[in-house]
Amino acid sequence: MNIDNKLLGVGLGALLVGGGAVAAYHAATSQPSAPVTAAAATAQPQTPTSTPTMQPTAADSVSDAVHGQAANNATNAATDYAPITNVHQVSSKATKYATVLDVAPVNDKIAQTTPRQECKDVVVTEKAPTKDPHNIAGSAIGAVVGGLVGHQVGGGKGRDLATVAGAVGGGIAGNRIQNRRHENATVQRTDHQCTTVNDTSYTNKLIGYDVTYRNPDGSVGKQRMSKRPGSRIAVGTGTQTVGYDVTYRYEGKDKVVRLDQKPSTDRFPVVDGRVVTRL
Repeated sequence: MNIDNKLLGVGLGALLVGGGAVAAYHAATSQPSAPVTAAAATAQPQTPTSTPTMQPTAADSVSDAVHGQAANNATNAATDYAPITNVHQVSSKATKYATVLDVAPVNDKIAQTTPRQECKDVVVTEKAPTKDPHNIAGSAIGAVVGGLVGHQVGGGKGRDLATVAGAVGGGIAGNRIQNRRHENATVQRTDHQCTTVNDTSYTNKLIGYDVTYRNPDGSVGKQRMSKRPGSRIAVGTGTQTVGYDVTYRYEGKDKVVRLDQKPSTDRFPVVDGRVVTRL
């Protein structure tokens, strides 16, 4: 059988074109190879009577990985933070108070003097009064007695001289005797005398309170006060912290919030678009 060379060439050309088209089609529809996890790559045991299990392809594994990463990114994007840029301690002067531990009343004895009159009868001895302060009677009696005695001595002019001498001596002696009597003569009388006497009495008077207290730093003190205190007493003034002004930045703006305690972190979390400052 004779075959025309021209027809043979046309047939061979058509065969080559068709094969190239098929190869191009398979290349276009094939997916690039991707890493397969151990679970995906492990072959499932099969029994001769069971229907073969459909295994995920490499393309399915890549798709699952992409979707899981997208979910993680969404979760991370939902968590935001507002960084803290400044923390300022706010202080003010305030009265310091100490806790009262014990209160002891303090009493003192007060002396009170009351004057009064005290009277009694007293026997008084005094010099007896005299009606002859110059002792004239004694002198006269002595002179007479002395003159009589002198007259008994001698005779003539001698008697006269003795009489005169006796009278003079007797007068002197009589004066002295009478004077001695006057000096020794006393009388007694009852005298009603009164004197002022001070009676002293003592009373207890409250003068204050000894207060024992505990200072804010824990030390114990004691002082005397004029009035009974309550459960605490003022012990001066001092500086105390009243809070902290915390500055944070969110959405390009600085905001300040007052907190009771100093924050222990350098940022505030943001939940649902709101900054949570109370940690």
